[in-house]
Amino acid sequence: MLGELLNTREGEMVEVLESRGKVTPFRVTRNRMREKMNSQNDSSASPLSAPISRRGALCVLATLTLGLIPATAVAASGVRVLKNGRIEVTLAKNPALKEVGGVVRIDNVNGRSIALVRTAKGKKGFVALDLRCTHEGELVRQESTGWYCPEHGAKFALPGNVEIGPARTPLRKLRVQATSKVVTIS
Repeated sequence: MLGELLNTREGEMVEVLESRGKVTPFRVTRNRMREKMNSQNDSSASPLSAPISRRGALCVLATLTLGLIPATAVAASGVRVLKNGRIEVTLAKNPALKEVGGVVRIDNVNGRSIALVRTAKGKKGFVALDLRCTHEGELVRQESTGWYCPEHGAKFALPGNVEIGPARTPLRKLRVQATSKVVTIS
């Protein structure tokens, strides 16, 4: 009913079905619209019987999924570019990499953007990805479950595997060596 009132022009005649089953005709005025909207928020009505608004549904959805979506990439700190072109990432300065699914992003190193992803526990649980889409080289963006190319819609899993084309090959993986303190990307 509220949606019908909001789509009704002032001065039009409408019929309203009251809570007791009675149909009441009335002419729409600003005061009547305000009265009817306020009566919809009657405190005596059960909150479970009221229809949920779009905003309410989005708030519930956001609350339920909070913590279930992998964290987005954060800019890496403690990054050194060595003379030989390798990149050293200090793990202690990147708390996102403590947990599986953690991602740090390293931008503008040797002219490219790289993501370091924690895929498993242990020294072998890291993957470094070149963030250029393998379809046409556009820079991919992180979304909730992986990577997305804004140019043509290709999607990649967090470790770089193709999920949806037009890309046919995974994101390019860079060589990674890890110790308990440092990850070296070459």
